[in-house]
Amino acid sequence: MNDTETLSPVLPDETEEATRRLLAKACDRDIMFATAESCTGGMLASLLTDVQGVAHAFDRGFVTYTNEAKNEMLGVPLKLIDQKGAVSREVAIAMAEGALARSRANIALSITGFADKGDEPGLVHFACARAGRTTAHREEHFGSLGRGGTRIKCMQVALEMMTEML
Repeated sequence: MNDTETLSPVLPDETEEATRRLLAKACDRDIMFATAESCTGGMLASLLTDVQGVAHAFDRGFVTYTNEAKNEMLGVPLKLIDQKGAVSREVAIAMAEGALARSRANIALSITGFADKGDEPGLVHFACARAGRTTAHREEHFGSLGRGGTRIKCMQVALEMMTEML
């Protein structure tokens, strides 16, 4: 079986297994992924490239921590961010759809939230886009798990959403 190396010490075994299964299925179907991350800082992109032999199912990742980066790299309108907030359903959907449009991927997953501070610590919005389908959205309230704990929970949700969209 393939090994997940970089993040292995901090990831639950079930997250590693879910990553392996997702990437293997994507490779079997010739599907590629892209990510658009804010509060996770590229952790999902790292996870998807850590599994040897199937990492070619990953096209690219966008780490868009600032509002300007969300606008410049993903085309998220600054007016939308101003009106709805960077941590919102609408912005998560715009991020996922922007990543899909700006990549060669078939499926794009976005994550935007408050990892450890902000209006509500642990509030995270996810969106998963695929051409020809309605973009899926999920809102999670992880609570005060801290930055690391929230990011790990985000990996689990992201993998679930990507698997469902596959």
